[in-house]
Amino acid sequence: MSAEQLRLRFSETAFGPFPAEHTTTSVHYLWAIRQLSEKLDCDPTEQAVLEARAARSQDEIDRLFMADANISWLLVDDGYPDPADTVDRDAQARRTGARIGWVERIEVVAGNLVAGHPTFAGFDEAMRAHLASARQRGVCGLKSVAAYRSGLAVAVPGPGEAERVFDDMRRTGQTRLADKPLVDHVVLLAMDAARDQELPVQFHTGYGDADADLLLADPLHLAPLMHRYLTVPVVMLHGAYPYTRKLGILAATYPNAWVDVSYAIPFLTGRELLSVTREALAAAPGARILYSSDGVGMAEHYWLGAVRGRRAIGEALGELVARDELRRDQALDIAGRIMHRNAERIYAL
Repeated sequence: MSAEQLRLRFSETAFGPFPAEHTTTSVHYLWAIRQLSEKLDCDPTEQAVLEARAARSQDEIDRLFMADANISWLLVDDGYPDPADTVDRDAQARRTGARIGWVERIEVVAGNLVAGHPTFAGFDEAMRAHLASARQRGVCGLKSVAAYRSGLAVAVPGPGEAERVFDDMRRTGQTRLADKPLVDHVVLLAMDAARDQELPVQFHTGYGDADADLLLADPLHLAPLMHRYLTVPVVMLHGAYPYTRKLGILAATYPNAWVDVSYAIPFLTGRELLSVTREALAAAPGARILYSSDGVGMAEHYWLGAVRGRRAIGEALGELVARDELRRDQALDIAGRIMHRNAERIYAL
């Protein structure tokens, strides 16, 4: 891995040219380099970390970081990067020593089906059949990136609107769902399938790549959808940063709202992640908060997320014990729920 490749793994920047000083002056990156150097037993510099990685096999790197992180399950969204450029789930399990849960990204499935069906009716039938077999195929959850496409204010499309978008995509050869009527149609199909199979549905919320409209990624837009599908667990990812307080309110008022706080990505300082954790705990029940890393493609992300997550969750709960808002045993119970038990329950692991 080159320095440029490593820096890209720690940045959400999507536009070029990529400024050389962009990542290397970010606090989260400087912290990560120091943490990685300690684990790799090298000098705390970017170059030393790269050389220490290069001196080890990929298997050695994976095992080194995954074993120390004590991660038993990886729930993998296989829609990004392109599945053609990644290893399969069996290889992931062998490399990391973790069990792998399959989270299926619905927009990728829909894009592939658009390319394979000349009519909207055929596409719609195929999409419904594919989603209906999710549980049978081993999927433990569905995922939507509507926030990156047309936003989270999902609504029933008007008559013929989704078909019009489908026809436009077929005519232009496009396979990336982007226009709201078809995105919303696919999301509603996924919610129907999730209700019928008792599956959770993940939604990207809040901070992400530059192609996401942050205003449309506000999780409050999901409230009507959650109200319509009260039996479907809606997992709102990344703590919806900077909308975490809104997530906590949704989890406190909707029986199917779940707060998923990511600790490796988005790229924030430890102090800010502590603040996010405090905000999640301020209103959301402990039984509705999930730990995640959102790591992508390298074991170091998963490990760094575990380090950040344990510190932030431990400190936030410790403060509540010190303020006499929780007993120590209650704080430990909530920590166990956040770190693994809540996920084991809703994903049926």
